Amino acid sequence: MSGAANQYKFVLTARWIPEKSDAGQQFMSMRYWVTANLGVGFDYRPLIDQMRFNATFRLVSEDPKGWRPAVLLGTSFDDFTSDGVQTESRSYFATFSKAMPHLKFFGIIPSPYAGAVWITNLDEVRPLVGINLAHKEASLMVQYSGTDTHLSLSRKINDNLSLSAIYWGMKYPGGGLRYRF
Repeated sequence: MSGAANQYKFVLTARWIPEKSDAGQQFMSMRYWVTANLGVGFDYRPLIDQMRFNATFRLVSEDPKGWRPAVLLGTSFDDFTSDGVQTESRSYFATFSKAMPHLKFFGIIPSPYAGAVWITNLDEVRPLVGINLAHKEASLMVQYSGTDTHLSLSRKINDNLSLSAIYWGMKYPGGGLRYRF
């Protein structure tokens, strides 16, 4: 989710990473934007037949012409690794993000973010940092989830659909899609 509102009410995402555990191999999410700042929905993991609630709230919208970042709060249920053991857990996050069009180079706009996530089953807080390098039709996102670095290269097919190549934890290749309507 960006720090700026858009006109879409529904967002469907899916991810396939064949070398992850059953909980993380296949993932789908459907989110409905109740308002421009509140999205609610469900995450579904078909291999373990698990459906969980997710939500994101944009507490502060970024100022596209100034330096004010967006502040996002949210919750989801995801798979996490601690000491080599994978567990599924509810998590709560807060992030600050900011698109920086004034730093545009070769048509690419950098959008860094930083924040933290609290993983309830591990009773652990982890840092979240990353940057999205967005071009008109493609973007590269580099993320650090507190334990691993992830890459995703996305290509916008049209205004509604984008496809992604994912390199999860710098060791597991996969694919993803996002459809907005």
